[in-house]
Amino acid sequence: MKLRSISILLAIFLILLFMYSPLGNTSKINLTKWLAPAPTILPVLDQYKVSTYEWRLKDKDWNFFSFKDAKGKMIFVHFWASWHLPSKATLGTVQKFYNQYKDEVIFYIVTDEEIAPVLAFMNEQKYDFPVTYRVVGDQTPFNDISLGVSYLIDNQGKIIVEELKASNWDDQKLFKQLRQLLDK
Repeated sequence: MKLRSISILLAIFLILLFMYSPLGNTSKINLTKWLAPAPTILPVLDQYKVSTYEWRLKDKDWNFFSFKDAKGKMIFVHFWASWHLPSKATLGTVQKFYNQYKDEVIFYIVTDEEIAPVLAFMNEQKYDFPVTYRVVGDQTPFNDISLGVSYLIDNQGKIIVEELKASNWDDQKLFKQLRQLLDK
């Protein structure tokens, strides 16, 4: 019993050391990646329709476009920022998810940052997924647009995945479930 208590305390100490020490962002990002669960498809009864497709966004060239353009297609939406630690932990798996499904899913990887820090971050990380810029102050079709939140919307407009925290989007079980949905 005493050995178990010491092991638990040691594990808590190590986690706190990673999260609240000057060990640097790399250790914190790696711990967040390690702890991030895979997204799960919501049970059918918990799935719900997107409230509206009226959502104005900007593309990489700062040109306005509408979320309506993706209506009737499978859509992935992820809110992030280059300075946000859980975003940094998640975006590597978002890139892998994008690489796997970029021809079958519309990706809105959304930030409200200016272009310069986003481009610097994207180049540093060697990410090539499309960045979408949110028009701050405009209504969105989602209840929660906090950093790190992700949605997967099927071609009928139902939200089938709603992840409110850092997630591992490079998951074979998710890929298998998504393949089944796309093949319907």
